[in-house]
Amino acid sequence: MSRVKLLSGMAYDLESYESSGVADPVIRVKGELPGGSQPFALHGVYKGSQGMYEEVVAIADPDGEVIWESQPRVIELRGEMFEDLFRRTIRDRVEITSNREHTLAYYLDGALVARVPVFIDAPESVQASGVLLEASETALKKGSILWLTIPQADGQPLSRPAWYVQQGQTLFVLKGPEEQELPGLEQAREVTITIKSKDVKATIGSMPAAVRVVTDEAEFERVAAMGMGTRLNLRDGEAALQRWKDTCTLVELTPRAS
Repeated sequence: MSRVKLLSGMAYDLESYESSGVADPVIRVKGELPGGSQPFALHGVYKGSQGMYEEVVAIADPDGEVIWESQPRVIELRGEMFEDLFRRTIRDRVEITSNREHTLAYYLDGALVARVPVFIDAPESVQASGVLLEASETALKKGSILWLTIPQADGQPLSRPAWYVQQGQTLFVLKGPEEQELPGLEQAREVTITIKSKDVKATIGSMPAAVRVVTDEAEFERVAAMGMGTRLNLRDGEAALQRWKDTCTLVELTPRAS
């Protein structure tokens, strides 16, 4: 098998190839991520010893997890003097969760011949376009509630609404028995934030956020004072500031693009 080489391998969008004759080296996803792939094609150019080989091709996500694998097929190489091209048309729906680089792996008779990069194009995805943080920041300025998905000790994440204080793309949440119950928040290293547009009543997107408990008293007072102006239906008015200091935990959430 060491005498067989993959000279060229690629995944490309089938629609653009059929319309233009040019292989656009991407797997395309329409709509928001995660989403299903549009039909695509694969090609592989081999050079190696004459004979019959069983070929399998697989796609792995950025974390190395295999998300799709072809059915085996038999191909025939003509010998060391030739370069043999083989194509596949893939109409399976491959679930794509990230626009980061994926990997296409070629196997002959169960042995890995080569790995090549696969590029993901999701032009309609706010998340994939790299503007989710900016879009979310704008939506958060207009809204008052976000949704937090918080890991729990039993392995079942908990989803809860929460009011917040916003400073740019950084958010602060107060949790406490007389304020808002957000179990496990201060113990989590990371949570998921889901943001909805107040204007169109639709989800902007979800993203992970790092968790930090605010322990500095001056920072607590500064952020809590800002919260006096954003907390709706504040039953104890200005006295809430002291209540928060006595009974609440202040948590900073720093979103990041997924």
